[in-house]
Amino acid sequence: MNHITARPTRVRYLVVAALCIAAGIAYIQRNSYGGADTTITKELGLTEGQRGNAASLFFLSYALLQVPSGWLAQRLGPRRTLACIAAGWSIALAICAAAVSPTTLIDGRLLMGVMQAGIFPCSTLILASWLPDTQRGTAAALLNSSMLIGGALSSNLTGLLIAPLGWRGLFLAFAAPGLIWAFLFAVWFRNRPADHPGVNSAELDVIEASRSAAEKIAAVSPPAAWTALLFSGALYCICLQQFFRSGANRFFDNWFATYLQEGRGLDRSFANQLASLPQWAGVVGGLVGGVLSDYLLIRTGSRRIARQALAIASLVVCLILYGAAYVIPNATLATFTASAGFFIFCFSAPCAYAVTMDMGGRNLGVIFGAMNMLGNFGAVFFVWLAPLLTGRYGGDWTPTLILFAAMHVVALVFWLPLNPNGVIGERIPESKE
Repeated sequence: MNHITARPTRVRYLVVAALCIAAGIAYIQRNSYGGADTTITKELGLTEGQRGNAASLFFLSYALLQVPSGWLAQRLGPRRTLACIAAGWSIALAICAAAVSPTTLIDGRLLMGVMQAGIFPCSTLILASWLPDTQRGTAAALLNSSMLIGGALSSNLTGLLIAPLGWRGLFLAFAAPGLIWAFLFAVWFRNRPADHPGVNSAELDVIEASRSAAEKIAAVSPPAAWTALLFSGALYCICLQQFFRSGANRFFDNWFATYLQEGRGLDRSFANQLASLPQWAGVVGGLVGGVLSDYLLIRTGSRRIARQALAIASLVVCLILYGAAYVIPNATLATFTASAGFFIFCFSAPCAYAVTMDMGGRNLGVIFGAMNMLGNFGAVFFVWLAPLLTGRYGGDWTPTLILFAAMHVVALVFWLPLNPNGVIGERIPESKE
């Protein structure tokens, strides 16, 4: 009797697609406030302070709840946690839609930040369980691109729908997909691939085949003690590279259009058109970087090359291109050069995500939450300091650009000692490669 080896099922790809859809929905919902801000301010009579609180308190609660949400996902499992918080952040948007006072609106935004804090800690837990390490960089890149696409779609859809639906109807329309997704995900998903009825033994073999020995041991070990995490040099390197790298990233989506107007003398319309180029370059660059990281891991078997060296190289090359853009007098050519730099810079993002999955073990939710929390604090730091520096130096953007470059350099410094082998907080011998 001939035995035909079953082909691996591909449920893991559907899992990645489901997480990308969730990320897109989350970013459509969170960014919808910006496009409706002036309409909401007029109808509810918001003061400038209330207007600022409605926009900023989302990010404060989002940053502060990263680690607690990661811990919760580890305790309850990502299936239950992610389904609940996806429903929760959609309900929070519906609360905003029903707001009749500034307080209700601000509370709804605050609640949305609390609920959305868990999406990426949950997602990394799922990806680490469902994917071999040779596919994690690509998955992380797809997740990152889904965020950017969701943000772009939010602007487009808000512009199309706010007139016929009003801002309240718009928010309700954006809330509905999140509730539907949460229900379908809870019914279909399983925390462990072995528990999913659609996964066959061949797919399980694919998922487990490339895991390191340290990762396999960590998977069946209890989570490391908090003290072991707090004294881990690798954790500090991961978090601090994210603080400076993510903080510098905010130049392009927050201040680049302003820089082109004030520093390069462009009119507002043309400046905004040019300012979109680095963002679209980043969408493609993140995808290319994720695929390249996984390709290097398959070809070399070395996480140092695939994760650490690629991230370092991307930071070095992007700094060279940013320096070239600074001295180019033509604003359009300078923007294309800076966009090329941001394209290369975005290679480092999937490397950072993949490293947390490679090294997180049973503490992955907390470790990723800590990294993402520091990244958001870095964003707040740069977005706050940039206009203060420019104002202090009489409208000269050079000090802000120096800060921008310096944050890349410091991020690179924290990548240098980071050995991406082993498991953070676990007493498991690390590879000396």
